[in-house]
Amino acid sequence: MDRIFYLRNQIYKNRSPQLRINNDAGAFDFLGKTKKDKVEAVLLKILPGENQAVVEARKKREKIFGYIIDFWERSLITAPYMKNLGKGLNLAPYPFLTPSGKFNGNDFSFSEQYRWDTFFQNRGLILIGGYHLAINQLLNFVDVFKRYKRVPNALTTWFMSHSQPPLDMISLFDLLSAGVPKGSWLPQIVDMVEQELLTEWWDYGSEKQLPRQTKKLIEKFGLLTRYNSIHFHPLLDSCEDGKDHNWTTTTYGSDYLPVQLNAIIYGIINRLISYYEDPDLGNNYQRVHIYQGLRQKLYSDFQKIFWVDKGRWRGFRNFSIKPGQEKPIYYGDLAAEIWPLFFRIATDQQAEITKQNLEKYYKGEYGLAATSLALRKGGSIKKAPEGYHSFQWEYPNCWPPLMMVAVDGLKNYGYVNEAIEYEKQWISHIEKEFERIHGFTEKQPYTSRVNVSNGYYGVLKGFGWTISTYLYFLHDLVLFNDVGRQ
Repeated sequence: MDRIFYLRNQIYKNRSPQLRINNDAGAFDFLGKTKKDKVEAVLLKILPGENQAVVEARKKREKIFGYIIDFWERSLITAPYMKNLGKGLNLAPYPFLTPSGKFNGNDFSFSEQYRWDTFFQNRGLILIGGYHLAINQLLNFVDVFKRYKRVPNALTTWFMSHSQPPLDMISLFDLLSAGVPKGSWLPQIVDMVEQELLTEWWDYGSEKQLPRQTKKLIEKFGLLTRYNSIHFHPLLDSCEDGKDHNWTTTTYGSDYLPVQLNAIIYGIINRLISYYEDPDLGNNYQRVHIYQGLRQKLYSDFQKIFWVDKGRWRGFRNFSIKPGQEKPIYYGDLAAEIWPLFFRIATDQQAEITKQNLEKYYKGEYGLAATSLALRKGGSIKKAPEGYHSFQWEYPNCWPPLMMVAVDGLKNYGYVNEAIEYEKQWISHIEKEFERIHGFTEKQPYTSRVNVSNGYYGVLKGFGWTISTYLYFLHDLVLFNDVGRQ
């Protein structure tokens, strides 16, 4: 075996990446030479300004930002292609951030680059000017897609059986909005997004062995991304929605249409239209015309299938396609409520109803619960699913990615005061917990009346998307002149 490991390392160690942006040594040195310099630089980027309230806010958070710098530096991985990372062989040729970082020398909770996490991690990196690392993480997806014609859940061989939501086009526009100069990275990411859209998500007629879509279902429901029985366990279906271990997927398996994933596809199409409309970017009006037609068709299908205008169930709901049970799934899923607002597929009236739903069914002292206990009662799922998994994307857990999506969605429809209030409540809890545990956790309880549910693997410290959400919210409070009251 030792000879095989040696031979494998020799064969793969000289594989040079085709698209490397920069050397990863000192990836955070652009912030300064010492840790103190880096902390001060990030504080100024997140909390800019010299009025007394902002200066005091920076001073108050020096310890927290020191932890953030330490976390980023220990969670940055540069691994040779096909190196064993503990959960399969590494497929990422460029440096990347792990979700939970490196602890105790060599131990990792998550040692891979996760596609879902990367979008939220990149938002934090972009805020502090870490553009090269953010681009490198996207180029990892490009490289993997070139080799395997798919982007898996995480970039190791263990995860090749299933994908995760394709938010890379949104990251691309986040970079452009931050003023990052166009480069060769830009068209390569767009090309990957388009190819994957047409062969992974809208895959009918693509000659895949196990397609998600069928002609019958397209004719019946429209251009809707759907699950199919392509996985050995239904919980892997929910990973393709971005979440995992939830009641809906465990109950319905592949037999439902997901609001979240379809909203993401709609958002991608919007970004592709913006890209090709811009004479300095794609500059291709033929593509614009094609994508506009697809957008209109998807919008119509989305509204027809997912919106429910019925009593307490008013809102966007996932849709069952089980034979004989083809109807909305009456269940309080926060993700189904908020992603349509994030990508502006909701009407103004629908956004108002969603805002009210959040306040009535999901809101706690700290944040928003992943599912609603009040709506869960009397809904489509009559009893808790049984099995060996714990269902962690459920009540009473509050997940930072969904908080970010909810806040942005509310702001998209002018509910700025409500969004700011959610941000302040969540930040207040996170900072109090930091003083108690000296770190950030992957998930939190939504209110003081409950404890967080450990889920399948417990409560991990770190944590990449929690840090990014924290920075994103803090920066928001400054932009809206509300940091002084926090």
